Amino acid sequence: MSALFRLILVVPLAYICGCAAAGLTIYAAWQSTGLVLEDTQFELILGGTMVAMAFGAVAFPVSLIGIIIAEAFEIRSFVWYVLLGMFNGYVLSWTLPELSTVFYYQDLYQHAAFQGFQPGTTAYLAGGSAFGLVYWLLVGRKSGFGKSALS
Repeated sequence: MSALFRLILVVPLAYICGCAAAGLTIYAAWQSTGLVLEDTQFELILGGTMVAMAFGAVAFPVSLIGIIIAEAFEIRSFVWYVLLGMFNGYVLSWTLPELSTVFYYQDLYQHAAFQGFQPGTTAYLAGGSAFGLVYWLLVGRKSGFGKSALS
């Protein structure tokens, strides 16, 4: 019963919380550049919610595959979830290229390691890392069904 409760309620709630963390991180990065409003906390919450919805929609297929693999093989590694989140952030940076121009540092992309990245990918990678961290804290540390759920 606890495995069914986990899959139906806890995993989706952790996914939503992870998307909220990613959205707030990405929008806060945009606010730190001064190119979007930073007058009130309401702007951060509203903008972060909009980015979180975009992140959640774009990241769902990749996250679903990664979460199923983690649950099936009992992967509890922090690195797995952060890399999954960073991959989702990278996919989002190519999906929403017009939004990523807000977070653009010209000097950063002169470095050879960042050639070929979309502008703003760093904000999306940071948001993806926040997604992975929150999801790991809520669910990932105890992923897998274990022997008690199968017997």
